[in-house]
Amino acid sequence: MVPVSFCFFFLLLLLSAGESSSQLVSGPHITDVNILLPPKMKNPVEYRLQGSDGCFKWSWDHHDILSVTPEFNSSSHCSTSARLRSISPYSGRKETAVYATDIQTGMVIRCKVFIDNFSRIQIFHNSIKLDLDGLSMLRVRAFDNEDNEFSSLVGLQFIWKLMPESGGSTHHLAHVPLKESPLTDCGGLCGYLDIQKKLEDSGVFADLFVVKGTKIGHEKVSVHLLEAPLTHIADEIVLTVAEAMSLEPRSPVYVLMGASFGYTLKVMRGNVPQAVDLPSPHHRWSVLNSSVAQVDSLIGLTKALSLGVTTVVVEDTRVAGHIQGSSINVVTPDTLILYISPWSMSGDLITESKPFPSSMHWYVVSGRQYLIQMKIFSGRPDAHEIYITETDDIKLYGKDSDYWKIVSLPDELSSEYGQRNSRILNAISPGLGELTSTLTYFSGHQESKEVLKVVQEIRVCEKVQFTLNSEDDTPKVLLPWTPAVYQEMELIVTGGCAKASSDYKWFTSDISILSVSAYGIIQAKRPGIATVKVVSTFDSQNFDEVIVEVSIPSSMVMLQNFPVETVVGSHLKAAVTMKALNGATFSRCDAFNSLIKWKTGSESFVIVNATSEMMMLDELRSMDSSPPCSRASIYTASTGRTVLQATLAKEFHYFDKSLSESIDLKATLTIGAYLPLSVRQDSDGNHHGGYWFDKAQEETDFGVSKLYLVPGTYVDVMLLGGPERWDDNVEFTETVKTLYEDEEDLTSRVNVHHEVDRRANMYRISCQKLGSYKLVFLRGNLLGIDHPVPAVAEALLSVHCSLPSSVVLIVDEPVNKLDVIRAASQADRAPGRLRVTPVTVANGQIIRVAAVGISEFGEAFSNSSTLSLRWELTSCNNLAYWDDDYNSKMTKSGWERFLALRNESGLCTVRATVSGIDYSFKSQYSTLLPQGSESTLTDAVRLQLVSTLRVTPEFNLVFFNPNAKVNLSMTGGSCLWEAVVNNSRVAEVIRPPSGLQCSQMMLSPKGLGTTIVTVYDIGVSPPLSALALIKVADVDWIKIASGDEISIMEGSTHSIDLLTGIDDGMTFDSSQYSLMDIMVHIEDDLVEHVTVDEDSLSVGEHVATSSFKIAARRLGITTLYVSARQQSGGKVLSQTIKVEVYSPPRLHPQGIFLVPGASYVLTIEGGPTMNVSVDYTTVDNEVAKIEKSGRLYATSPGNTTIYATIYGSEGAVICQAIGNAEVGLPATAMLVAQSDTVAVGHEMPVSPSFPEGDLLSFYELCSAYKWTIEDEKVLIFIASSINVEENAGFVNVVQGRSAGKTRVTIAFSCDFVSPGLYSESRTYEASMILSVVPDLPLSLGAPMTWVLPPFYTSSGLLPSSSEPQKHRDGQSHRGNIVYSILKDCSSRADFERDTISINGGSVKTTDSNNVACIQAKDRTSGRIEIAACVRVAEVAQIRMKSEGIPFHVIDLAVGGELELPINYYDTLGIPFLEAHGVTTYNVETNHRDVVFIKTVNDQPSAYIKGIKHGKALIRVSIGDNLRKSDYVLVSVGAHIFPQNPVIHTGNLLNFSITGADNEVTGQWFTSNRSVISVNVASGQAKAISQGSTHVTFKGHGLKLQTKVTVLFGNTIYVDSPGETLTNVHVPAEGYKFPVKFRENKFAVTEHGNKATFNCQVDPPFIGYTKPWMDLDTGNTYCLFFPYSPEHLVHSMSITKDMKPHVSFSVDASLKEARRVSGSASALLIGGFSVTGPDKLNINPDSNTTIISLVGNTDVQIHCRNKGRLSISLIKRDDFGIAGHAQYKVNVLRSEQFTDRIIITLPATGQIVEIDVCYDTGESLVASSKDGYSVLLKILWGVLVLVVSVIILMKVIDRQVPTGATGTATYSGNAAQGTPERRSGTVIYHEESPRTPSPFMEYVKRTVDETPYYRREGRRRFNPQNTM
Repeated sequence: MVPVSFCFFFLLLLLSAGESSSQLVSGPHITDVNILLPPKMKNPVEYRLQGSDGCFKWSWDHHDILSVTPEFNSSSHCSTSARLRSISPYSGRKETAVYATDIQTGMVIRCKVFIDNFSRIQIFHNSIKLDLDGLSMLRVRAFDNEDNEFSSLVGLQFIWKLMPESGGSTHHLAHVPLKESPLTDCGGLCGYLDIQKKLEDSGVFADLFVVKGTKIGHEKVSVHLLEAPLTHIADEIVLTVAEAMSLEPRSPVYVLMGASFGYTLKVMRGNVPQAVDLPSPHHRWSVLNSSVAQVDSLIGLTKALSLGVTTVVVEDTRVAGHIQGSSINVVTPDTLILYISPWSMSGDLITESKPFPSSMHWYVVSGRQYLIQMKIFSGRPDAHEIYITETDDIKLYGKDSDYWKIVSLPDELSSEYGQRNSRILNAISPGLGELTSTLTYFSGHQESKEVLKVVQEIRVCEKVQFTLNSEDDTPKVLLPWTPAVYQEMELIVTGGCAKASSDYKWFTSDISILSVSAYGIIQAKRPGIATVKVVSTFDSQNFDEVIVEVSIPSSMVMLQNFPVETVVGSHLKAAVTMKALNGATFSRCDAFNSLIKWKTGSESFVIVNATSEMMMLDELRSMDSSPPCSRASIYTASTGRTVLQATLAKEFHYFDKSLSESIDLKATLTIGAYLPLSVRQDSDGNHHGGYWFDKAQEETDFGVSKLYLVPGTYVDVMLLGGPERWDDNVEFTETVKTLYEDEEDLTSRVNVHHEVDRRANMYRISCQKLGSYKLVFLRGNLLGIDHPVPAVAEALLSVHCSLPSSVVLIVDEPVNKLDVIRAASQADRAPGRLRVTPVTVANGQIIRVAAVGISEFGEAFSNSSTLSLRWELTSCNNLAYWDDDYNSKMTKSGWERFLALRNESGLCTVRATVSGIDYSFKSQYSTLLPQGSESTLTDAVRLQLVSTLRVTPEFNLVFFNPNAKVNLSMTGGSCLWEAVVNNSRVAEVIRPPSGLQCSQMMLSPKGLGTTIVTVYDIGVSPPLSALALIKVADVDWIKIASGDEISIMEGSTHSIDLLTGIDDGMTFDSSQYSLMDIMVHIEDDLVEHVTVDEDSLSVGEHVATSSFKIAARRLGITTLYVSARQQSGGKVLSQTIKVEVYSPPRLHPQGIFLVPGASYVLTIEGGPTMNVSVDYTTVDNEVAKIEKSGRLYATSPGNTTIYATIYGSEGAVICQAIGNAEVGLPATAMLVAQSDTVAVGHEMPVSPSFPEGDLLSFYELCSAYKWTIEDEKVLIFIASSINVEENAGFVNVVQGRSAGKTRVTIAFSCDFVSPGLYSESRTYEASMILSVVPDLPLSLGAPMTWVLPPFYTSSGLLPSSSEPQKHRDGQSHRGNIVYSILKDCSSRADFERDTISINGGSVKTTDSNNVACIQAKDRTSGRIEIAACVRVAEVAQIRMKSEGIPFHVIDLAVGGELELPINYYDTLGIPFLEAHGVTTYNVETNHRDVVFIKTVNDQPSAYIKGIKHGKALIRVSIGDNLRKSDYVLVSVGAHIFPQNPVIHTGNLLNFSITGADNEVTGQWFTSNRSVISVNVASGQAKAISQGSTHVTFKGHGLKLQTKVTVLFGNTIYVDSPGETLTNVHVPAEGYKFPVKFRENKFAVTEHGNKATFNCQVDPPFIGYTKPWMDLDTGNTYCLFFPYSPEHLVHSMSITKDMKPHVSFSVDASLKEARRVSGSASALLIGGFSVTGPDKLNINPDSNTTIISLVGNTDVQIHCRNKGRLSISLIKRDDFGIAGHAQYKVNVLRSEQFTDRIIITLPATGQIVEIDVCYDTGESLVASSKDGYSVLLKILWGVLVLVVSVIILMKVIDRQVPTGATGTATYSGNAAQGTPERRSGTVIYHEESPRTPSPFMEYVKRTVDETPYYRREGRRRFNPQNTM
């Protein structure tokens, strides 16, 4: 153990030592610690002493000889440098010191300053030789007599002179002014150039002098001081000017032995290198070692003689000693390497490409040129390139090849690249070949030579090229992009000798714009232009590039490749493409396929497979169309036209905050559908020997393809369906074509006449001659605008002109139907065409008898009127006769007659025979009818006259129940009948009672199924029969037919209709409902089921009819469903409907006063809310106008009535609310305050008002508020919200200063303007007198006095123990602290009356104006103190005040939420400690469309939420007393987030814009970059140094600003707890967020104790926090208490995008310095709660129940035995952490059991178990036995517990004295004397307020001022363990 401890201690020492050393290194610094300055002179000398890493305060010793001027940075808060200047004349050498004190760390740095006179000066320079046209900087330095250099000469005046050395007049140097020189002083940080330039401008010189070389030679430079009496001090130097020389080739030069080459000499003239022509008269050449090389002295020609190193020197003879040299190395070669580089067609080397050596594979591109260089190297491993001369033997082979050609360099480039060692390769075609190069050289002796050889393989490849789909192959790709949509496109590339996709490398110039995969698939990332580059892996120079532009789609158009109309029942194809802003079409855009939404304006056109029509893509490509972005197939269900619309809508700011745009593209196309073109017969042949058709039936149900006409007749036909005329821009065609076989003119045989005058689609077809013809009708639209494909339909019609081959008679039919004609023509006939089977008809009526012509094919003629008929009756004398009168009235044709039947039975024969041609056609068609045709053109039928039997109803649906009965009625026939059922297992016939045998028949159901009841009338011959269908079924469904949502006014009733039926849709008769056991099930008692006869309560009563009534009892929304019992015992349930009970609607406000030009948003309180709409109207629009949103605009003075009408979903009026509005001009104004008095030091808001209204009525129209106070010694304005520009000065706050009365006055002007209707301006002035009540002369108890309302019981304000809660003894219910009320014992009445009393930890009050003090006694120590005093007062004032709302103005972002705390004050403006539920308050605003207000019962806060941009005034008042009101102006709009942050140095903070309508773009700025820096584009800020500054955002029409405070270091640290945070099963002490402090001036008080701090949670709606300190450990925490799920459901603003978890932060800040703060973030996972009992008791009468959950509904629910219970979700409102769900529990088995339902939340592990008990009532004995056993177990457990408690109490009593002995002493330095605490039990209320800070200050001050009070062993603590 000891070694471990020693190691640990040693480690701590090392760490502390490391920290100390790091602090020494990182402290503040200054630039100099010793400074030498001259004394005061005519021109003062200044020196800047620069500091760093600190903020300094400057001081110095001798203020008479030295002046120190601090310099501050741009924020003027910190000094980092100071200017030093001597201020005393010279009187000997002096010494002083300057001290730089870092105000942050307190570190002091001392700088010694010496002041002495000059002894000498000296010119300092870097070189005495300078180049021609070059610059040189000369500087004067001064020294004292000890040769110490002076620190600065800036400010002194000097005289500089230039003089040729030889004494001539030609100067070799020229002076360059400082302002024209390139010198800088770094902005004053590295020099004093500004002062030196000013000296030169004034005509003298400074200590700095710049010269320029102008001519080769020597120049004298002299300087002397221009300061009396030191003008004799001077200095002089000589400078040399020469030309700068350079040699080529550059030194060092490596050559082979025997090489010969010449140098090129260049000189700098005018800063431009120029070659010198050799030989030159001014230059001579020489070599240092002539055995290695020799050089020509005039022209510089050099030859290498032997291996070695030497130097060639060239000298300028004009300047002595001016030479330039070049090193020559004569070497032997080691390697020969070939290099290849791309060569441009213009003859230039592509410099950005790197040459490839022969050690690599060479790949070249066909069609390109390359530079091949042969290079020789020597000296491994540090190889040096050898300079190749003309004498070197180097060769290149392989010049001629099928794949390339090699040529020499042009002459003008040979000098640059080398004629001998460079070639140009022209690649011709792909292939593989070789190049060979050799070098022959001397190996060291002139006699022997050696050869170097290199062979290089070259492959010629095709150029890498993109293959684009565009027609011109323009190397540009255009891709669309929107957030979260990344369009992809595969790029096709060829060339590069590639064999696989891996032989290419892909690059993109900007990966943030475009990404590219290894397979060439590009993906758009954001808008912009990027270049995609594909490179061959073999040759990096073989590449291709394509420009890819990514842009946001600007428009969307339909592709014009498909028909726009088609036949009903088929499909239309459509496709869209998108275009960029410039109109260019995107190369590919199919990634938007799923985002583009298709819809039509009609339900007749159905979108099918809008995103998967891939076949259409191939069709579009084959059409050479633009690439489609989305495709759709539209099914045409019915005719008509509609607009097909494709939309692409997307918001940007949800994905990227930097984007402010949104995309909303639409493309429309008119499409249509038409019925198939058909021909319909329009003229009726019913009266003319033809068939009948129903003109009234649907046009699509009847068409004709064949017509049979007798010559001379006609028929009208109509074209049905087909395309309608599209529009005027599209040609419409409608024609008829005739097809025939022979060449005869058709017009003589059949005539088609278009009936234009009647209807455009009507044709008359007349038959002229015999024959068969075919007509083709064409109708449709051709090509045109918006009609790209023709749509022409056709219909065929065959016309047969012939004579009938037979005729048939139609008997007792109102018309000649085709089916009747067909049946009659196919009937059996006897000779003479007499129909064998008689036709039975009922007697006693007039029947119609008609004849129809039949063709040889058995088809009925359409018209046979050319032929005439003869009618005959046989054996009908007593039975029937022709009714000529009736016949003449009903018809004029001979092809139909009317026969009157007598009331007799028997047989009668009717015959019709064609007798010839009608007289009107005889002249033209007399020869049509052949001779002898009468024998075939005849028909006869026998009529059987009888009475008819009928059974009604013919169908009956019967509920399967033994008690059900079916009654059938019979009419006609005789009374002798027999009934037979074909399935006796379904139903049986019951004989009716006596007297009803002839008219009724009864059936009873026996089983499920269908049966036919046949009734035979045996009284007629032959017997007649009638049929009825009976279906016996069980009920399959029951439905509420009154709708799924019903709204009922409170107190009224509503009737609900029912339907029952079976699966095929048939319904039961209401008479059978009583057999179905129909029950009504209502969720709760909001509504009740009442009987039809009376409004008595009958919940759960059976319904025996098809409707029932419900009565509305309470407000709210509930659900209702009905059930019916099947014969099998099962139940069928109807749909669940919502029933809303609403209160009578009321217009809010019901009466309102406004001034002209003002507006107010009215709302409806009460009324229905489900599927309703509200329409607002005013009676007089000249007085006020109102919008649909309810916004009322006052226009001109007057009165009007406002109606708010509520409509249902079908447009029916449900209810109406009425209000009134008065518009007027107030004559006077008044000033309003909530009280006439205010206490000294307290505040009260005041505002103007009118007698007829308040601020809500006029504040928007008034401005120029001017507030004055008559006597500012009595009152002052402390926090004015006046802002003239924003017209927000209507509220001010006054504070009492001293006793007295004074007048407060306001003046303002109002512009009552209603555009175009009313305009007037007025000025108002109002005042009031306020009294200021002074404090009492002695009121030390005022700060510790709690103000409470009368007759009030507070929360647990009085803690009963001083111990932390976790240390309290859980077994003791007695606290350590005892409280009592101090009373006046002299008055017995006052003593006995408890005006203020204590109840547990609460304080109870009675009457007002009572004061009492509470005494606290610690029973363990015996200490007695005054805990607090209580004053009882009436609530007189109300405020919306908090630290976040100091000036009655709030800035709120759109969607942002804020809690407005509501506080109460007495008549003097003193706040109440508590006043929960004492009075009611009302919160109102004039613009509810701008802000949403929500108040929660029993919570002293109002919650507001920004809805849209604008301003709204919020008023809070006590009840309806408008004088007791406070106002807050809310401005909803865009804001910088976060607002007014406080961060610490070195930290980062991301600013953003919230609450904007659209995503905004702009730039960020900071007003002080030394405090904080901010990224201009992103808004990311970094804290640099301590201070305050402003961050500004500037966008399009938007400028926002916020203040930023930067603190030095983190002073408060807040950590998050490690456990999972949820709002269910919260620890009793809450969740602990540890708070740690850094020991600095912000966090430590003068006595060393931790300062108090505040805690706050954001967002506030999820819970609350309070600070807490553990007195044992000294640790501090923010305790977080989340609200329960029930609280969140009722208090939160519900939105659909809420999640089951909420991210929140806990902030801690110092009370003394709120800027010093810290925060920690955490995640709260919502839990759930089950509303209702924890045990479900179910019985057979109600075998279902509902389980309701609130909170997080992402739960798993199951039971142990799934065979007994079924659990199903019936409703779920998924609102995240505040959701709501309902589950239905059904019992599946009718047997007694118990089970358990388990509900689990996987996110938190929360489990809730619910016991289920199903009791059938069958067994009571067993349950009683079980109950006895359980009771015995409980009694036994209680007995054991009681005995254990008794034993434990005795043990505790014995231990108490021991612990109490140590409670009397306190020792500050001995831990052994610390007493053992006795714990008491304290229950803290969750909303217990803190002890007021004034009271705590009073306690501290009392302790500090108490004489002889020992503080050593005491520590201050809060009795409530709170800060």
